[in-house]
Amino acid sequence: NTMENVLGEDLGWFWKSWFIKGYKIDQAVKSVKYVKENAANGAIIEIENLNQMPMPAEVEVKEKGKEAVIVKLPVEIWQKGSTWSFEFPSTAELESVRLNPRGILPDVDSKNNLWKP
Repeated sequence: NTMENVLGEDLGWFWKSWFIKGYKIDQAVKSVKYVKENAANGAIIEIENLNQMPMPAEVEVKEKGKEAVIVKLPVEIWQKGSTWSFEFPSTAELESVRLNPRGILPDVDSKNNLWKP
């Protein structure tokens, strides 16, 4: 209760998933598509939660010739299902999309965290 009060958030999803159910984390990059098949129009990145444990997602997007950008997504994205899509405002082709780039989540299968064209 103290943690929830200090954060001002309901952490029931965390306690239930981590301590009561013992779920595992496995997030993956499902697909990357360009808007109107043109990288300059942006990219639609679809990620998925392959296991039952919801966790916030951190996505590193690297465009050709540019610095990588980190996109942070809240845990609430998984409330409506096991997949989530978001638009990234790319202006060039993507070199890679990586989930959990800092390796802070104990993802059970990190092989599916990286997309390359």
